[in-house]
Amino acid sequence: MLKYKLIKWFASLVLVFGALSAFLGIWVIGQRTVQEAQTRVRYDLSSAWAVYQSQLRAIETTVRLTAVRGPLVEACQAQSFQEEKIGQEIRGLLSKTRSDFNLDFLSVVTPEGRVVARANPPYQDGDYRLAEPIIAAALAGKATAGTVIMSRDELMRESDTLADRAFLSLQETAYARPVPRTTEDHGVVMLAGAPVEKNGRVIGAIYAGILLNRNQAFVDQVQEIVFGQEQYHGKPLGTVTVFLDDIRVATTVRLSNGNRAIGTRVSREVADRVLDNGAQWLDRAFVVHDWYLTAYDPIRDSQNHLVGMLYVGTLEQPFVDLSRSLVWRYSMLVGIALLAALLMAGFIAGRIARPLHRLAESANSMHAGHGFQAVTPQGGCSETTNLIAAFNEMAAALTEREQQLKNANEQLGTTNASLQATNAQYMETLQFVSHELNSPLAAITNYTYMLRQGLLGPLSEKQGNALELMTANLKRIMEMIRHYLNLARIETGEIMPVLAPVAVRDDVVAPILASLQTELHANKQRVENLIGPSVILQADLNMTREVFENLLNNAVKYGRSGGLITLGCKAVDGWAEFAVRNEGEGIPPGRRPELFQKFSRIDAGDSGKSHRGTGLGLFISRKIIQAHRGTITADSEPGKWTEFRFTLPLATASRGHPAGEVVGQIKSERIPRAAAEAAGPT
Repeated sequence: MLKYKLIKWFASLVLVFGALSAFLGIWVIGQRTVQEAQTRVRYDLSSAWAVYQSQLRAIETTVRLTAVRGPLVEACQAQSFQEEKIGQEIRGLLSKTRSDFNLDFLSVVTPEGRVVARANPPYQDGDYRLAEPIIAAALAGKATAGTVIMSRDELMRESDTLADRAFLSLQETAYARPVPRTTEDHGVVMLAGAPVEKNGRVIGAIYAGILLNRNQAFVDQVQEIVFGQEQYHGKPLGTVTVFLDDIRVATTVRLSNGNRAIGTRVSREVADRVLDNGAQWLDRAFVVHDWYLTAYDPIRDSQNHLVGMLYVGTLEQPFVDLSRSLVWRYSMLVGIALLAALLMAGFIAGRIARPLHRLAESANSMHAGHGFQAVTPQGGCSETTNLIAAFNEMAAALTEREQQLKNANEQLGTTNASLQATNAQYMETLQFVSHELNSPLAAITNYTYMLRQGLLGPLSEKQGNALELMTANLKRIMEMIRHYLNLARIETGEIMPVLAPVAVRDDVVAPILASLQTELHANKQRVENLIGPSVILQADLNMTREVFENLLNNAVKYGRSGGLITLGCKAVDGWAEFAVRNEGEGIPPGRRPELFQKFSRIDAGDSGKSHRGTGLGLFISRKIIQAHRGTITADSEPGKWTEFRFTLPLATASRGHPAGEVVGQIKSERIPRAAAEAAGPT
């Protein structure tokens, strides 16, 4: 029959083109997922190198500044290090500098390269270090920094603890190349040297270094900057490693027992490419016991010799799961579309065949003589022609109308999918850009702090004013980045508090007030901190800081010049109820419903102040407090004051202890200016 023939042909076309589109769609999804993941890993490696180079520059800056210290210059000029009093003074200076700047060793050499003073026990001297290119360059008048490999004997001369830190027992590692040795006692060291000069003449040199072997603080810092605290199924999403040759000497990768994978080795294929050929590896690789999307770069010493590798990697499993999820959803959509197409094909075939079949029966009936009907010998008549023409017009109109509806539905679905994709890409781009800006802005902030403290030389008044303006703008940019990162986490459902005991006064309020001391002084504002030291929360430390920082920043911005800012707390049924109040123009009653909305910015009263910001602080604060199952409210008396009240859960040990009184019932406790300034930049 005509109907079944049409269905067969329609079904064949639908199945062929459906299978082809499904195959191409799945292939595109897989390729796109891998490309996006590798692009992210490439950016992560660049960020890790930025932190690595920043650390080298910090060591170089330290030795440069130490090299111009008066006692050291005088001792180098007089070559009087053997005198007991001078020797003790220089060792004390070196020891304090080493401790203040977290160096592992700090030493002084004569113009001939002989070590005359060291900062660490056993305070050994008399050996020559002229063979080290960085120290030789310093004695030639040039300050430099780089990566070097130091032997066990060299490490023991610098400090009585470094050799033990550097010593590693090699562990059997899957896919690694076999080696005959079972231990490693060399150390990967970030080394910097600078000349000690007097009247343009080099009279000695100073060098310092940080041992990377077992330097977990360094790799943890890199991981925090590059990956944050993201986890997947209980595992860190990203890992960082420093290699000596193919051996992990400092890493955030962990073994199955939870210990760091110190002494394990890189896979053979990575070692062949990076260590033997000096090329970058940017592909998936097996890391100890998991597959990662990885990036490895060779580390070269000051003479351009390849000595190790820097690695960053992201767990492959999240991207595999994402790809599978997308493929499954796409396959389901394709299957539904094919089924719908087949049903539609049967429907259309029936609509086409049935009228023709009825016309054929009518014609046969008329031809057989069942019923009166004038039929010409040729088998055609005007009535049949008109009926077929009318049917064709009706079918064409119906088909056209159905096609328009189908096109409209498809266009609506495409528009909806495009809007969803655009929103997802916007949030992903916002989070990515904000995250990538963190590292360079942190470096800029550190240098502005060094300039303000005079560590890089004195500044003129104009330079100081410009630096203050730049510092204020940097702080505003960092605040914006923090808000946009928090917004992205909220929009993607990633705001999950990690609960731990939090001492509010010491761990949260005191550092924030110290960082705001400049603004408080400029606005002549006073602070009453009525939160007692016994207030201990069971909350997320970083999120708690975010809430207090947003509210205190608002109190400073919108508070009256010379006004009072008050912080209070009281315990209520296992909860700490906090209050942050500032004297100022207050909030217009008609604008209060907008307070906790996204991107809402409200200028207070008629003060004439205009404060630029993201309009996200109160929105983020409310989301964080709600994530802790707390509440936040606002109250204000226009022209006089504004007060925010919010609750957070008390730790078990803190419940039942007095947490202070409600704001306004305890006399002021001023924050000493000297103590706030001593806290340094935040």
